[in-house]
This record gives sequence, C-alpha cells and structure tokens, in this order.
Amino acid sequence: MLNDKVISIVGAGISGLSCALKLAGSKLTKGHTIRIFENGDRTGGRAHSIKVDDFSIDLGAGRFSPALHPNVSKLINELGEKIEVFPFTKIACPHPHHAGLKEILAQLKPKMLSSYNESFFQFLCNHMGNEKSHAIINGLGYDSLYLLQISPKIAYDIIEKHPEIQCFSDNEGYEWFNLVDGFSALVKSLYERAAVLGVEFYFEHKLVNIQTKSNSTLLEFSGCDQQEIWNNSSYTVLALPPTAMSSLNVDFPNSWSDFTYGSIPLFKGFIFFDSPWWQDYNLENKVTIVDNPLRKLYFKSDKYIFFYTDSAYADFWHEETKKGDKEYINTVMKLISMALNISIKELPRPSSNKFKYWPSGVEFALEAYPEHPPVLSKNNGTIIATSDAYTPHCGWMEGGIIAGRNAAEHILKQLEKSGVTEEKMN
Repeated sequence: MLNDKVISIVGAGISGLSCALKLAGSKLTKGHTIRIFENGDRTGGRAHSIKVDDFSIDLGAGRFSPALHPNVSKLINELGEKIEVFPFTKIACPHPHHAGLKEILAQLKPKMLSSYNESFFQFLCNHMGNEKSHAIINGLGYDSLYLLQISPKIAYDIIEKHPEIQCFSDNEGYEWFNLVDGFSALVKSLYERAAVLGVEFYFEHKLVNIQTKSNSTLLEFSGCDQQEIWNNSSYTVLALPPTAMSSLNVDFPNSWSDFTYGSIPLFKGFIFFDSPWWQDYNLENKVTIVDNPLRKLYFKSDKYIFFYTDSAYADFWHEETKKGDKEYINTVMKLISMALNISIKELPRPSSNKFKYWPSGVEFALEAYPEHPPVLSKNNGTIIATSDAYTPHCGWMEGGIIAGRNAAEHILKQLEKSGVTEEKMN
C-alpha cells in the first residue's frame, strides 16, 4: 500500500469515522485516498450494541441529551435514527444522603476554583469532613469521585452530565434519549456514508509499529493471520485513546504533550427475566442508587434490569464473572434483594444475562487547567493523535465527534497551506 497521497486513520470508533467523513467531504482531499484501519472486526469502538430477542441493548455508550450532546443529536436527526426517551432521571427509593445534597454541592462549587490541584474527595473533606464526604460520594453512586486523579472540576462535570444525578445540579430537567436500535445503528450509518464517499476500510489490522520519514509515515500492521502489512501515509491520524497510544512505540505522552492521562474501568450488567416482576413494586423505568456493588440499578420498562458501576466495583464484577455464570447471577440476585429489601425467595431466577467490562471505559486528561489542545501532533504535523480524552466533554460520543473533526480540520488547514504554496511556486 504505497502511495504518497494517503491519509490513514487508525481506529474506526466515532472519532475515526467523524474524521474520515469530514475529510472525505472536503475539496481539499481530492486526489487523496482515505483509509481507516481497525484492530477489531467492527466499527464503533466504545459504541457497541447487541440484539437480545427483538430489542437492542447498549453495552457501551447508551444515552444522550440534546442540551449536552448537540453534535450527537444533530447527527441522529440527519440520519433519521429512531429514538426513545431514556427515563432514568428520577431516583426511586432515594438514598439517605440525598437530602440537601443539591444545596451542598451548589454552595461548594464556587470554592473549587481555588482547589484545582487537589482531588474532589480531598476538596469535600476540607469543607465537609471525612464522614460527610464519604456519604456524599456514596449517595452520588459514581465511585470514580473517590479517585485521586478526579479533580473538583472533573467531578462537577460528572455530576452535571449524567442523567441519574443531574437532579443535584442546575441541569435538573434536561431531557435524555437513547437509540431504539442502539448506538451501533448510528455508527453503521456513518460507516455506510463514509464508504459511499470512497473511504477504504481495513478490519483486523493491528498497528504494531510506526516509522517516521521527513514528509510521510510508514505504518506496520499485523493482519488477522499475523502477516505483516505496511502502509505509507502522507498524513496519519491516530484516533486512539491515551491507553492505546501508550502501548505504541511513539513515546506517548512524553514527547507529545505536557498533559498526563488517566482512565477508569466500567462494567454494565443486563439481567433478563421471563416476566417484569419489578412492575409489582412500581419500579418500571426508574433508577435507584444503592450502597452495594450494584451501585446504580435500572429497571427498563418491561424488558430487563441493568446495573452500571465504575472504578473498583467495575473490577469487582469483572472478577465475579470469572467465577462462572451461576455464581455471578447468585451474587447479582443477592444484591438486588438487599437493595430493594425483598426476600431473595420472592425474586424469580433470571432467564439470561449479558455483561460488558471496559478496562479503560473513560479516559481523560488529569490536569483540569489549562485548556487541552484540540489535537496532539508530531513530525511537522503529519502524525495527529485525537481522542475524546482531549476534549472538555465527558461523553464518549459527543467528545469523539468533536475530536475526530478537530483532527480533520488540522489536516485540512495543512492541505490548504500546501496548496497555496504550490500555487505560488507555479
């Protein structure tokens, strides 16, 4: 694959697809070949939906708010994807520590400006004491808020941009939706649109080596049968999260950025039953936050129950699944029984289950200040790194779209400059 007019994009997640579409739609890339290389066998990255019976479930990104995710909302409207209300903005069975929590967080928020170099938990302890700080985070249900790398600014972003706890912020009342056919349907539409525009896709291509030249980059991939595949590019976009960048031979982040990066694991568990027994307890389309490893427990219409955890509890569930299906389900049902104060003997046995563990589910820059550059680049701007971790948005899809378009704009500006230079020379 030798061609001096190739733009290679590594990663077919929402960032890579958004980058490819913007490039393919520009007159400046006329005469260029745009290629996307993907390690896996599908597009989407952390957007991953599967079919269960006659409905879709999102193992990854699963909801959006038009107010907080305008780019996602616009794309969905343009592509005509079917949406439905994501109802989990009202907490059932309120946690004991929810009383007065909105007022406490509002009073503390102005003080975070002088506390950007400490963790959110330390920030809370300084103002509320250790015991009350534990109670606040337990009540919010996102255990990442305990982590040293979560600053007050990042913590408030988490609180304000998640439907289950937006009621403790000024965003109370924001509408949320999910896609009827899951976010994979959106990704599939973007993939099809890119293919129509001539973007080439290569799946099961794992990037193993990068060699830089004066005005191009040589990429080495390992194919599905372990064969070596080489690709020469005039521009290379690494649409990869920081953890993936760190595994390459590119000295990331040391020679790329003054910022450092962190990530947290996530776990989603879906439990299916022959009948929606939770309707008898008035829990349909409600969410509750509990003091056990389930943490956030959702009751989806008459279809299923799911729970969503992060940080240490995500790792806990990952270990539980290794014990086998029976042991895993026993633990889940025991904890549901405890959370709802219902005898486990009264609860039916699940008919099936699905789960997904994301070892680096959310990735982000650790430094809250100053503003992160929109892309990172090397080799005279011919190698570009882009990720939702570099954007101020904590939404996978929204941040991914922004990041991919930022990378495309970076390349288009360089192509425009090179075009002007060629005109002057001629």
